[in-house]
Amino acid sequence: MAERSMFGAGDLESQTPYGLTSAEKVIVKNKKILSKNEKKIKKADSLIQDLNERIDGLESLFEGEGSKLNKINLELKKHKNEFQSLKEKSTLDLENNSLYFKTNDENIKKFTDELYSVELKIDKNTQNIKTLKKSFDKIVLLVNEINAKYVTKKEFNKLIAILDKRENKKVKKAATKSKKSPKQLMKEVRILFKKDHFTKAIPILEQLIAKRHRPAECNYYLGEINYYRKDYKSALHYFKTSMTLYDKAKYLPKLLLHSAIAFEKLGDTENSQNFYNTIVDIYPDSNEAKEASKKIK
Repeated sequence: MAERSMFGAGDLESQTPYGLTSAEKVIVKNKKILSKNEKKIKKADSLIQDLNERIDGLESLFEGEGSKLNKINLELKKHKNEFQSLKEKSTLDLENNSLYFKTNDENIKKFTDELYSVELKIDKNTQNIKTLKKSFDKIVLLVNEINAKYVTKKEFNKLIAILDKRENKKVKKAATKSKKSPKQLMKEVRILFKKDHFTKAIPILEQLIAKRHRPAECNYYLGEINYYRKDYKSALHYFKTSMTLYDKAKYLPKLLLHSAIAFEKLGDTENSQNFYNTIVDIYPDSNEAKEASKKIK
């Protein structure tokens, strides 16, 4: 170790001072403490500055995000107002005003349910249309079958020819002019038919047929009159004519039932059973179908 010089004793600026008095030693110690504190302060200042810079950056970021959040809040408020307006408008159509949609999921579910319901209705209507088409197709086939089975029979053909000649003569006689309109005459026929005044109704019906006013309905009434008078062959002639002219009339179930009974009375079991089955098949909910089902063998 190098020998210390006596001239360096008491040098407070030296890195390793020696030969110090007690007061000088305190000064040197305090200087060291101050030096350490200054370093800590500088380090703290640097850290604070760095933190301030970060805080400035965060403030800038928060300001930007705050602006975005503000825009989002405005958009949310706008959509909320639109949704509220739509909800209030929708509730006007509801019987109970307390019912309302809470979420978009509920709206979607309701719309989906309604769409499914509409699809079911469409499917049901489609099936109904198909069923009606089948029913009318069967009626057309039935008319064709009538023409094929009993109209072509020699004996019945002769009868029809005789009836046609007789009816033509009656029509010519009934073709006299009337002061009443065809509509008024048709109304009068319906009243007479309900009262069983068949004799009075027949010439009016023949007159209406001559004028070609509702010929299908007129032939139906003439068929009914002959049916109730137990002239079943004549009744079948008029029923067949009525169906040929119009096969969608509301009285068709009764026409078919009385045709079936007429065939049965004439001993034509095959056609009779065919008509009974047709009524049950095409008009299952009608009163005529209930009666026909009792007759089916």
